[in-house]
Amino acid sequence: MKINVTSPKVVKELMDRYSIAPLKRYGQNFLIDGNIAGKIAAAAVPEGACALEIGPGLGALTARLADRAKAVAAYEIDAGLVRALKDTFSDAHNLTIFHQDFLKADLEKDLKTLFNDGDIYVAANLPYYITSPCIMNLVTARLNIKRITVMIQKEVAERICAAPGSRDYGAISAAVSFFAIPRMLFAVTPACFYPKPDVHSAVMTLEMKTHHTENEKDYLKTVKGLFAKRRKTVKSNLRQSFGLSMDEADAVLKKVGIDENARAEMLSVSDFIKISQELFDNSKIL
Repeated sequence: MKINVTSPKVVKELMDRYSIAPLKRYGQNFLIDGNIAGKIAAAAVPEGACALEIGPGLGALTARLADRAKAVAAYEIDAGLVRALKDTFSDAHNLTIFHQDFLKADLEKDLKTLFNDGDIYVAANLPYYITSPCIMNLVTARLNIKRITVMIQKEVAERICAAPGSRDYGAISAAVSFFAIPRMLFAVTPACFYPKPDVHSAVMTLEMKTHHTENEKDYLKTVKGLFAKRRKTVKSNLRQSFGLSMDEADAVLKKVGIDENARAEMLSVSDFIKISQELFDNSKIL
């Protein structure tokens, strides 16, 4: 791939050539900093591994991934960008471009054969408006995903990486931390994009945990229910979200060793697991 797709001049030329423009409805902001693209690729994908990219845009990150990976699968929803990508990367024989909405794609069908059931490393400059659904889709996917490295809005990255008891800790923190170990890597300024977004970005990584035996659906229901009313206590949310009586809520908290005045933002993943098991495994609710 000889075209420098991180050059602002080249980006504008490509947009003119293919009659495309950044679309607000897709949250498109094209990365125009080659150094940042290289850092993301290096952090995301080991040499010779299989890479999954979401929203490649004009290919700033795609170019670096194709240089590092054995095989790259890129999902792009915009038809104009797909045309540009297929022309620009016509000589990248290890790249497969899917013209699909990533959130509606059948990842198992698409990737198991393409990657031959190998380990998968995810890299993406995610549109801000679909950050949470994309991440949850990835961490719950029935695929051999080992690491997820994404550039997202800095505030959202801080929430995902937040520890129990901190101001930023919330439902997304507890949900993601069940599946992976989150870590902030570095910040990215608006000047690194065209057009410039109104917010600052950050690159974070999620190292997937080994398979667990706990019921993930029950866990996620528990997290959602206990964060339903953030200012309320866990006891109150147990009653309102799960229909427990006062005595039943007291019994659950006593069994798992959590103070009745605790709030959800104080609970660790282990605490949520214990409550989930008490609620669902021990039939406290139907």
